[in-house]
Parts: sequence; C-alpha cells; structure tokens
Amino acid sequence: MSSAVPTRRTVLRTTALATTALATPLVRANAAGKLYFGVWDHWFPTESEVMVKLCNEWAEKEKVDITVDLITSNGDKDLLTLMAEGEAKARPRHFMGLRVWYVSSQAHNFEPVDDVVFPLVEKYGKTSRACEYLGKINGHWMAVLNA
Repeated sequence: MSSAVPTRRTVLRTTALATTALATPLVRANAAGKLYFGVWDHWFPTESEVMVKLCNEWAEKEKVDITVDLITSNGDKDLLTLMAEGEAKARPRHFMGLRVWYVSSQAHNFEPVDDVVFPLVEKYGKTSRACEYLGKINGHWMAVLNA
C-alpha cells in the first residue's frame, strides 16, 4: 500500500460512490489510504454482516484500508455519534451512512457532493423529489441518496 495520504475530496468522492453502488459498482476509484465508515448496525444481524463484507470487498479491490463501525440506532446512538464527530471534527476521513432526515441539521459538517451526484443523475436519471428535498441544501447536494 502506498504511504501517500489521500485528500479529503478524494476520500469523500470514492466513498460516496462506493456506498451508493456497493451492489453495482459504477467506476473504479483510484484511492489509497485509511477510511472510517460508520453505518447503521441493522437489527437483523446478518444484514450488518453483509454490509461489512461488501465494504471489505470494495476496500480490497480499491486498495483502501477500511474500518467499518457498526453503530446502533438504539437510543439514537447513530445520531449522537454523527453530532459528536461533527462537533469534534475528529475524523476528517470518516464517512457515515445516516438516516436522510439528519442531512439538513448536519449539513454544516458535510462536504458538498455535487461532483458525485450529477454524474449519477446524468447516467441513471433524476432522483425522486423526496431525495432532492432531503439531500440538497442551499442548492448543493450534501448527501448521496438512493431512491
């Protein structure tokens, strides 16, 4: 593995594509480095195992060292983790899957992902109005949604 540290933009672009397309890869992202991915710990145990397996397969293919944090939604721990990491600015390369209605309240902690969403829309067509309402803040896509 290369010792070069990827830029925040490269990591965000790569992980956004990966999480959008884990089942059907769209592009080969030429990334290297370390990525922290926080994702909902599904209440049905094998679902979380599948997510971790898919993430690890993607990371191996893309030569990325990934740590998948399974975060429960019990007691809103996923929301608390999102807010705490945003406030602390602790992990600039931490990418999180979250419930879409949290995007607007945490948009100030996100990087715009217009450069990821526009090619997806061009290739697959417009998103639903609900996705646009939830993921587009002040004219910029702040989350990649899948509906």
